Amino acid sequence: MCNIVLTAGLCLVIASLGSSERLVCYFNSLAEDRADAGKFTIEDIDPNKCTHLIYAFSDINDFNELVPTRRADIFRYQLFNGLKNRNPSLKTLLAVGGPTFNKEKFTTMVSTTQNRTTFIQSAVALLRIFQFDGLNLDWMYPVGAGGDPDNKQKFTLLCKELNAAFETEGKKHNRDRLILTASVSAEREVIDASYEVKNITKDLDFLNVLTYDFHGPWENVTGHHSPLFGGSHDTGDKIYYNTDSAMQYWLDKGAPAQLLNLGLAAYGRAFSLSSASSDVGAPANGTGEEGCYTGEEGFWAYYEVLLYYYEL
Repeated sequence: MCNIVLTAGLCLVIASLGSSERLVCYFNSLAEDRADAGKFTIEDIDPNKCTHLIYAFSDINDFNELVPTRRADIFRYQLFNGLKNRNPSLKTLLAVGGPTFNKEKFTTMVSTTQNRTTFIQSAVALLRIFQFDGLNLDWMYPVGAGGDPDNKQKFTLLCKELNAAFETEGKKHNRDRLILTASVSAEREVIDASYEVKNITKDLDFLNVLTYDFHGPWENVTGHHSPLFGGSHDTGDKIYYNTDSAMQYWLDKGAPAQLLNLGLAAYGRAFSLSSASSDVGAPANGTGEEGCYTGEEGFWAYYEVLLYYYEL
């Protein structure tokens, strides 16, 4: 059985072998600031398409507290959770982190028991005030690109302490426990460095495996950034740079299948070609042009790819 996650900007497919489906959708709040046809607002969301909606993203302040990224988010939180009036079975979560987030904020927050306690208490308060059903930890990644090796064990502690606090708070007030989830890497070396898999899966309700950006314009040849299986051009460690290998690795590390969500990106990566070839594996020398609405070099949302395709 397959569960799917859709987002305004990227789409996560949640793969589960459990008895119930999850269709988890991310809402990229920055999409509200885009121009013309690129603009996507909370009012545009169909709350009946998903089982879970995740609002991306929130922030961590200098006091290790979970806070809105922008003042306008406070109003948007209310609109976002108002979608449950149209679908009472919908679950909403607030994500903290993301691809452009300052990772040092996470490192500082998990560094001491007191800092983690402050974060957890503020998270419970913020989630309840604005009627979210849970939290999504989007730390990319606890240990990676020079991250502190101690973050691996401290991420485990964060998950354990959050789960315990959510359990206690739910029982104290006789209401449903807050949901706890995490978005995690699909790269073997990052998985090994960042996660105590058998421990964190005891405390997380599900994990979104970010099975995309395996390849991109940071390489000297073109490649599918979210391939389902390995290709003929893949050699060395790159034979593992695909969705099938990543999901199997999480299973091999001890993650229960019913907790794993498979990430599906609704965007493409653009390359600058250094020859006339445009095949997979063609020589490349950097990022391609930016999308007309998203405005990021080397990144095109799915709808931007379609616009380009139909203009040819």
